[in-house]
Amino acid sequence: MFTFFFLRFRVDSFNGTVHVGAVLDLNSPMGAMIKLCLSMAHSDFYSIHSDYKTRLSIRTKNAEHELDVASAVIEMLKNEEVHGVLGPQWSKEATFVAELGARAQVPVISFTAKGRALSHSNSTYFVRTTPDDIYQVKSLAAIGQGFDWQEVIVLYEDTEYGNIFFSKLYKAFQEVNIHLSYISAISTSAEEVDLTKELNKTMEMYTKVFLVHMNISLGHRLFVLARNAGMMSEGYAWLMTDSLSNFLTSVDTSPVEGVLGIRPHVPQSKNLENFTAKWKRKAFFRKPAIMELNMYGLWAYDTVRALALAIERILPLNSDLPKSRLGELSISDISNLRVSQLGRRILTELLRTKFTGLSGEFHLVDGQ
Repeated sequence: MFTFFFLRFRVDSFNGTVHVGAVLDLNSPMGAMIKLCLSMAHSDFYSIHSDYKTRLSIRTKNAEHELDVASAVIEMLKNEEVHGVLGPQWSKEATFVAELGARAQVPVISFTAKGRALSHSNSTYFVRTTPDDIYQVKSLAAIGQGFDWQEVIVLYEDTEYGNIFFSKLYKAFQEVNIHLSYISAISTSAEEVDLTKELNKTMEMYTKVFLVHMNISLGHRLFVLARNAGMMSEGYAWLMTDSLSNFLTSVDTSPVEGVLGIRPHVPQSKNLENFTAKWKRKAFFRKPAIMELNMYGLWAYDTVRALALAIERILPLNSDLPKSRLGELSISDISNLRVSQLGRRILTELLRTKFTGLSGEFHLVDGQ
């Protein structure tokens, strides 16, 4: 599953409309969930701010694979005047898109990237509307310290993101004198026999405290096998990161009963309650299958609101702005991108934007 969001801005001087292009894997549950949140954010915002002189117009393009995403981005750069990018989901794509953003001077805004490998400090036009994972690893270390655990076994997915996360985790646990007695990086394509082999290794160890950091598909399969092996019984302790806990509403939760998970706190509010109820009614009729609402959907919703507020504040839009026609463009000649006439202004206003959203207080500090 791959989900990517690409914003293209074309200013229609006669009515202040700013066209927003979204590239999604519309056949994935995650992509379908995000699309609904983007649509509802747009509708809700302008039902309240009907007097605004600018409007976002969201246009969606389907891209199921990474190469499809790259083609969609290049096509939009070639055919549209671009002033911002929303996404992508995975860190390696974020690096590529952030480079494009820097060259064209357009903000790249992600509500899924939590690793510090790419940040506003090393890429000025990259903005993250999700908290850094450093807060998560400190919370995990505090939990371990609170239970007076001396050793922990770590099982994590062998990906770029998984390895970056582990490096942060290792440092945080060192600071509270918790030893990582066994560490296993597991391939996301691991078969049942591979997962069983890793679990069998840990059954012979003295430590019975486990921390799992994996995507929902791999993690759910691991917990099913651990429960079948009797490793979820008394005497064992299991922790999971928000890479699992954020998606539990979309799977059978019986294999993870008794597991302690962490996720970002969302303050309860009447607005959130009303939105969730409305979202469930709309999602019920959606085809194909749609993922249950989670934090990423809320962050996507709040990100659209932040952009709409920022764009309204860059008025007046200059009707004489030159149109950036890029002509034939390929990945090999990205150095020829034209500089955006609006990107810097949008970025400046976005970094100043503050409001109370569905996910809590929206306030960017150092671009995140």
